[in-house]
Amino acid sequence: MTKRYSILSRIFSTTPFQRRRWIWALAMFLCFIWFDIEWCMATTFTSFSRAETYVNAAAISLLLSMPILVWGRRWIQGILLAAVCVWLECNLIYSRTYFNAIPLESYVLAGNLSDFTSSVTDSLRLADIGFPLIFILAVIFGRTPRSNTTIRRYSPRHASATFGPYMSYLLSIGIVATILLAMRGGLRQAWEDLENCHHHSMRVPMYTVAGSLIHDYLTDSATPTDADRAMVRNWLDNHMATTVPDSLISHHYSSVVIVMCESLESWPIGLTLEGKEITPNLNKLVADSTTLYVPHVVSQVGPGRSIDAQLIINAGMLPMERGVYSMKVPFNRYYTLNHALAERGGRNYLLTVDKPVVWNQAAVASSFGVDTLLTKQDWVMEEQAGGYRLKLGDRSFLRQVTEKMRAGEVFPEGKPALVQLVTYSGHNPFILNEELDNLRLEGDYPEVARRYLTVAHYTDEGLGILLDYLQSRSDYDRTLVVITGDHEGLADYRTALASQLPYVNPRQHVPLIIANAPRGGRHDSVVGQIDIYPTLLHALGFDSYPWHGMGTDILSPSHPGVAVNSYGALEGDTTSLAPAIRNSLLNARKVSDRILRYNLLESHDQ
Repeated sequence: MTKRYSILSRIFSTTPFQRRRWIWALAMFLCFIWFDIEWCMATTFTSFSRAETYVNAAAISLLLSMPILVWGRRWIQGILLAAVCVWLECNLIYSRTYFNAIPLESYVLAGNLSDFTSSVTDSLRLADIGFPLIFILAVIFGRTPRSNTTIRRYSPRHASATFGPYMSYLLSIGIVATILLAMRGGLRQAWEDLENCHHHSMRVPMYTVAGSLIHDYLTDSATPTDADRAMVRNWLDNHMATTVPDSLISHHYSSVVIVMCESLESWPIGLTLEGKEITPNLNKLVADSTTLYVPHVVSQVGPGRSIDAQLIINAGMLPMERGVYSMKVPFNRYYTLNHALAERGGRNYLLTVDKPVVWNQAAVASSFGVDTLLTKQDWVMEEQAGGYRLKLGDRSFLRQVTEKMRAGEVFPEGKPALVQLVTYSGHNPFILNEELDNLRLEGDYPEVARRYLTVAHYTDEGLGILLDYLQSRSDYDRTLVVITGDHEGLADYRTALASQLPYVNPRQHVPLIIANAPRGGRHDSVVGQIDIYPTLLHALGFDSYPWHGMGTDILSPSHPGVAVNSYGALEGDTTSLAPAIRNSLLNARKVSDRILRYNLLESHDQ
C-alpha cells in the first residue's frame, strides 16, 4: 500500500504535474462524464460499455486542461471549466426538447433564445446541479496553498519544462482514441453505423459534443457520392411505383386551410375531466360525418420542430439527420402543396405569431411558394400567452385571422388559396395567464399536465372561432380544413405523466383532423406525419403533380399502417410488413437527408 502510494505521489506531486493542478483536469473530465450520465438518464446507458466514452472524454479533458497543466494558470482554467459547464448544460437543455445535441449551424441562432426563455428554464433538472458542484469542488481543492510560492511564480521556463510531459500524455491518449475510431471506419462511418433505433442516442456520449460538431462540419462540407445518388434514385423510383394515387382523388376542392397547433397531441381530444370537455370544438368537428379523424399520427420532426413540420406537411420530406434544413438549405428546389396550388391560380398565405427570422421562416416561406407572410408585427397584442417572452395568444390570433379573412385581406371568399396558420400558445412550458383560463381544473393533477390541458382548452376556443367563420362561408364545401399538431409536446415529461395519468398517451402521437374530407370517419391505424402531404395532394386532385412525397396517402389501401418515429423505431402492426416496405420506411429519413443536403430534387427526373 505504501509503495503504491509513493508511486502515485511521484507521478502527481512532482514537477511538472502537481497534484492540485490535476484536480482541475479531473474536474474537466468529470464534467464530460456527468454530461454523459444525464444524457443517458433519458436514453440508454449502453454507451458506458464502450471504451470510446471514456477515452474521448479523457482526450478532450486533457486538451482543455492545458492552461493549468502547462502554464499553471488557474484563473484561465477556471474560466474555461465554467464555459465547458455552460456549454454542456446548454446541450442537455436542447436535447430534452429536440432529442439531439445542438447542431453546428444552430450556434449562430443563439439570439432566438430570447423568444424561448421559458422553455429553457422549464427544461432545467435537479441533476443539472452537478455541473456547478464540480466547478465549486475544483475551486476549493484545486487552489494554490498560500505557503507554496513555486506554483504561483510560473515562468516561461517552467512552461517549457512541463510542455513535453504534457504532450506525451496527450499524444498517448490521442493515439488510443484514433485507433478506436479507425477500427470503426472513421467518424462519419462510426456515426452512420449507430444511426438506428437502438444506438443513435449513444453517439454523443461516445464521441462527445465536440465530436458531434466535427461530424456536422464533415457532413456539411462533403459532396454527394455516386452511392448517395444511386440510393436516392432507387428509393424514389421504388417508392413512386408502390404509391400510385387511388380512386379517392378528388377535383372539387379549390382551397385548403391548414392549422398547425403548437405541440397539440391526440390524447386531450375527446377527454372529459370534472365534467368539462378539454377540446369541445374539436370534439364537435371530429363527430361530424364528413370529418376524417386520424388520432395516431406519429410525430416525425427533428431538431427544427415546427419548421420541420412545415417541411413534412408542405413538401412531403422528412427532416435532415443532423441540423435544420431551414438554416442549411433554405433555398433548395422544393415541390410543395403551395407551388401545386399556385399552378391552379391559387394564392398562398402563411400566418404566424413569430418573427420572420425565427428558424429562418421568411426564407423558407419564399422557397415553398408563399405569397403573403404575416408575422408578429402584423397582429395586435390584445391577449398575451406564454412564459418569460409573451406572444400573441391563440384565441386572439385566430380571432384576428378570422377578421382579416372576413375583410378580404386574407383568403377572400370564393378565391382559391392555401392558408397555413401556425399557433404558439401550446409551446413548452405551457403557461397561460390566469385570466385566460376558462377550464379551471380543480383536481390534483401533475402541474405540467394541468398547464398542458389548460392551454389545449384555450387553443380549442380559438379554433372554435375560426371554424364557425369558415363554416359560414359560401365556399366552405370546396375547402379542406386541416387541423393537426406540429409535433408532440410532452418531451421528457411523457414517461412520468403516462405512468400517473391513464389518459396520457405514452406514444408521441399528434392528431390529424380533416373537415370536408373525401372520406369521413375515424382512421385508427398508425400513420406518420410524412403521410399528410400525399393525402392532401390527392384530396386536392393534384395527381399529376411531379412530387408525391415520401409518404403514402392515408386513405390508400397500400398504406402499411406503420410509421417510423423520431428515434428511428417502427410503430404500428409490423407482423405482416413486407421486408421491402420495412427497409423503405427505415431508410426514408436518410434518403431525405441526402436529397436536402445536396439539393438532389433539382436534377432528379420525377
